[in-house]
Order: sequence, then structure tokens, then C-alpha cells
Amino acid sequence: MTYFENIKDYVGFSSVDGHYLHQLAEVAEPVYQRFADHFYECITRHPDADTVLEGPGQVKRLKQTLIDWMRTGLKGPHDEEFYQRRCRIGRVHVRIALPQQYMFTAMNVLRLDFHQFIREQCGGEVDRERATHDALDKLFDLELAIMLQTYREDSEDRMRRSERLATIGQIAASIGHDLRNPLSVMQSSLYILRKRAGYDERVGRHLDRIDVQIENCESIISNLLELARNQPPRRDPVDFEMIYRQAVQDLAPPPNLSLHFSAEPGLALNADAALLRQALINLLSNAVQAFGDLAGDIWVSATSEASQVIIEVADNGPGFDAETIARVFEPLVTTRQTGTGLGLALVKGVTERHGGTVEALNRADGGAAVRMRIPNYHGGTIS
Repeated sequence: MTYFENIKDYVGFSSVDGHYLHQLAEVAEPVYQRFADHFYECITRHPDADTVLEGPGQVKRLKQTLIDWMRTGLKGPHDEEFYQRRCRIGRVHVRIALPQQYMFTAMNVLRLDFHQFIREQCGGEVDRERATHDALDKLFDLELAIMLQTYREDSEDRMRRSERLATIGQIAASIGHDLRNPLSVMQSSLYILRKRAGYDERVGRHLDRIDVQIENCESIISNLLELARNQPPRRDPVDFEMIYRQAVQDLAPPPNLSLHFSAEPGLALNADAALLRQALINLLSNAVQAFGDLAGDIWVSATSEASQVIIEVADNGPGFDAETIARVFEPLVTTRQTGTGLGLALVKGVTERHGGTVEALNRADGGAAVRMRIPNYHGGTIS
């Protein structure tokens, strides 16, 4: 039996229950909006809601999703496809970090609203009313079980990631110092060789290549050590446009790519400037490497919504492939032959250390985007 078949069997949900729910769906259309409004009234009443929800626009979209959820929940059919659709909705709640304890409380509000509606509709038909109440309770038990399953999957993913990071941290701590010593010797020797090589252009090119590879090794070690750290970040007012310009200067993107920047004038956020710059460099570097020698565009934007700042790096390159997109933030996951799989893992670590969330997606008109949402409790603008 599948997981969904098991929980249906456990709560005793049958085709008879589906029949009563379908009858309820035929008369419930006029109340869906009212129930959705009541539901999000309860969600947004919590003082931490504005750190999770992005503002009225997102709430409006989520209300429509909830109306569709109520409509399809009553109509069914309650099969494996229904379960997969519910899981996708649950993963959205996980992605936007909607706390499950508030979801359960608000779900109970929906349950009570529907029970009141059933009493109004059945008009004294005791048997039909009892059967409809019973079917509704079983449906909500199924919905809560599915919600718990998606949160459990997320918890297990976080645990696996923490275990991988712990392993990386142990490796980084043990070999980082040992690797930096020979790299330091190489850099010193390289300096002497440049003095001896004089103006031999061919030798100079080879020395430049060695220098670049030493820098790459230093960068990999730094990323490993940064992933291993778990200290809370510094929180100082940061001018995001300045961070962007420093990142571009450090990265020096090739001339075949055009960079476009947009942000609210003077946008500031309370963040660790060094960590934020490194995350932005990694995102830009990923976008640059996706193009190779091809021409393209990269967009960097920052906007403030409610109590958070949304930072997005997007491009019109090849985008993420379907197999990789779900795992792009895992350490050591990469599609490039020369990649280390640490760049986006570090971006996720930096975002989460700031109490935020990050997602990867493919743009509708082609290309990829990575979107960081960072709480900005005391942010604002810099005049």
C-alpha cells in the first residue's frame, strides 16, 4: 500500500465519504471566499506573520490557492494524484517557512466553519448531517497527515544536510590548515619565479595559470570552512548596492555578459556584509559559468516587502535541469565537470544563518533564478 492508501485506511475514509463530500461541494462554492478570508485573518493575526508572508499580494495569491484547495478537497477524487497535488501545496508552505503550529490552528478554524455550514445546509436531516460531518472530519485528518508528511520530509532533508555539513566541517577543519601551508609556499615560489622569468611572455602565461589555480584552491578551502561555521552573523546596516558593486569588482565578469542591477534607492538591510557579498559572488559566478563563452544577460534585483528583503539573481541562460533543481543547494551537488558543488550550498547557509529562506527556479521566459528572502527586522533605507 502507498502512504496515502495507508492513511486513508487508518482514518477509515471510503467512497461513501467521498460521495457526501461531493454533495457538499455542490453547494459550498459561495462560501469559499469567506472561509479563505477568515483563515488568513487568523494566520496574519500572529505577530510573526509579516516575517513569513511577503505582503498583501502574496496573501491574495495564497487565498486563491486555499479556495482551490477547498474546492478540490471536497470534489475529489481522493486518489494518488490528489495526494501528490496536496504534497506540492504543503511544500509551498514549507518553502515560505509557514510555521506548522499556526497552520494547524488555522486549519481548525476552517474545520469549524465547514461544520457550521453543514448544520445550516442539512436542515434537520440527522443522518445526512452526521455522515457529512464524519466525512469532513476524515478529510481534514487526511489533509493534516499529508501536511505533517511534507514537514517531516523537510525536517529529514535538513537533518541530512546538517549531517553532510558536519562531515564537511570535520574534513575542512582537519585539512584546511594543512593545505594552506603548501599553497603559501607555492605563492612565495611563484613570486620568485616571476622575478627570474623576466619578460618571457610564454613563461608568464604559465605562471598566471598557476596563480589562478592557487586562488581557486584558496577559494575552495574558504568555502569549505565557511560552510562548517555555524555562528550567528553580524547584523549591521548594509547598503545593498555597495555590496553588489564590490561583488562585481571581485568577480570581474567577462565582456560577453551584460549585468543589470535594480534596487530601491538606498535599500539597506541588517546583515553580515562579508557573508552577503560572498553569497552574491557565488550566485553571480554560477550565472556566469552557465553561459560559458555565449552572450547573455544577468539581472540582480533587491526589493523590500513587509519585514524582509528579497534578493534575486536571474539570467537568460540554459536554466536548471529537472533532475538537479531540487538538490542544487545540497553540498557537493554540481552539474559542471570542474565544479565543487559548494557555491549554492554556501548561499543557502548564509541565508539560513540570517533567518531567511532561498529557492531556485527556472524563469518562464528561459533561464534560471535564485531568490533569497532575508528578514530585515531593523532595516530600511540609507539616505
